[in-house]
Amino acid sequence: MFTIDEVNAWIADNVLDTVAWDKLPLKQPLAVKQAERNLARWYPTVVLTVELVSLQAIWEMEGLDPALKYQKHSVKSVNDNGEGVTYSGIRDVVAPDVRDLLGKTASEIAEEEAAGGTDLQYGGSLI
Repeated sequence: MFTIDEVNAWIADNVLDTVAWDKLPLKQPLAVKQAERNLARWYPTVVLTVELVSLQAIWEMEGLDPALKYQKHSVKSVNDNGEGVTYSGIRDVVAPDVRDLLGKTASEIAEEEAAGGTDLQYGGSLI
């Protein structure tokens, strides 16, 4: 949908921290494709923009960091020869900036609606 040149231009003009994006240029086209695919699945009614795809593609590239992979798999801490790292929570699959712009994913909304529809009411009387 978007070319790597469009995404690179948007990132160059709008993103301050591009370390993860710049680190593996050969993976950038794949990150863009993955971002488009994921966003289309999570937000099926949203028209994708280069901004959304770029932000998500950077997030996908940042997820290649081994420490973030541990978080994704719910690892709470890692120790190596007395050196330890403790992680807090699970890394969201949706980029924070994308979530700020678009809110909850379609599946999150569907889960909330399904849970809300099963609430039983007790007490009171019918008139």
